[in-house]
Amino acid sequence: MPRPGEEVRVHGRLIRAGTGGGLLLGPEGERRWCRWPSAGRHPAEGDIVEVEGVMEGEWIGAAQVVVLAPAASAPVAGWEAWAARQEALRRSLELRARVQAALRAFFADAGFLEVETPALVGAPGQEAHLLLFETTYRGRPPRDCFLVSSPEHHMKRLLGAGLARIFQMGRAYRNGERSPAHHPEFSMLEWYRAYAGYEEIMADAEALVAAAGRAVHGATLLQYQGQPLDLTPPWPRLSVGEAFARFAGMDLEPRLGVEEFRRQGRRCCPSVDTADTWEEIFFKVLLERIEPGLAGMGKPVFLLNYPASLAALAKVRGPGGVAERVEVYAGGLELANGFTELNDPAEQTRRFAAERAKRAALGYPVHPLDKEFLEMLRLGMPPAGGMALGVDRLVMLLADAPRIDEVLAFPFSQLEGFA
Repeated sequence: MPRPGEEVRVHGRLIRAGTGGGLLLGPEGERRWCRWPSAGRHPAEGDIVEVEGVMEGEWIGAAQVVVLAPAASAPVAGWEAWAARQEALRRSLELRARVQAALRAFFADAGFLEVETPALVGAPGQEAHLLLFETTYRGRPPRDCFLVSSPEHHMKRLLGAGLARIFQMGRAYRNGERSPAHHPEFSMLEWYRAYAGYEEIMADAEALVAAAGRAVHGATLLQYQGQPLDLTPPWPRLSVGEAFARFAGMDLEPRLGVEEFRRQGRRCCPSVDTADTWEEIFFKVLLERIEPGLAGMGKPVFLLNYPASLAALAKVRGPGGVAERVEVYAGGLELANGFTELNDPAEQTRRFAAERAKRAALGYPVHPLDKEFLEMLRLGMPPAGGMALGVDRLVMLLADAPRIDEVLAFPFSQLEGFA
């Protein structure tokens, strides 16, 4: 803070104007009161100005005021409300920057290489329930292209090329996904370890999130939406079967069949319908009973060992066994999804075919196969573990924000034409 009598030159927006002076909001969020010179034109509320003068206590006695950009109009709620929104945005972006710096520092210290892979591809992932953004490359000949829902295929191709520890923080895109925790364009952190599995990836995840908590709050103890949350490793682990038994009183044994599974589901979840498939029942129960149960555990939780049918890119343990898939839940938010990666080309081809059949049955477009990815698997990809973490959701957690819109500078709903 400048001392009384010190000459200063400051810039900012006038957010409150009065007789002979006003309140200036500076470029770093600082607020300064100014007294205007007796002669000359005084700025209007909303104008962006440069003020030169001398400090008079906490005020600036302006000798000269220059309007750099006049405000042609004013927000409906006024400039003070506008300034409060901009300050909230600044705090959110500063927190996001600290989180991203902490994530990069964690991986640098662990010997990971940061990589970049394409966002625009000709052959996307095959997951049955994902809708993609499509466009056309106007070359000769033209070519259909897609915005990636995940950088997974290209990052695994880098594993096949001999890179052992890699991570990427970038944008991913999923059409039609919009909720308090979903956004059609989002920031994803994805990392892979060669010669590892989901056990090592889980250790990475709990250390990584704890490091981000310390970077933002100086501690691993925080509050999220009124509930205490301890990020300190180790985190509890719960199999999907155990979670369904504990929170829904349901048995996931495949031998019971879909009718018994539906009967159990209807007993605990009124939304389960008589026409629902096994997968639809599973996800309704997960959303309505399992996730609220995990939210109350006081620590992030690893939910692991999924039914094989729900992990198209993960290794399955034994014939008809469980998939080595894990999801991270923290404070009710699903933060991350990871696997012991499937590296069997024949099995991956079969799984892609199954996903494509599901897409066709749902009436969704069936996209081209990523032949380069499958060829890499045929050449040999080392055993690996990988995980994708939603950066926006981690920022939500550390900012105590209930909605993803609160941690984005330009949420989709505020774009012109999408209000």
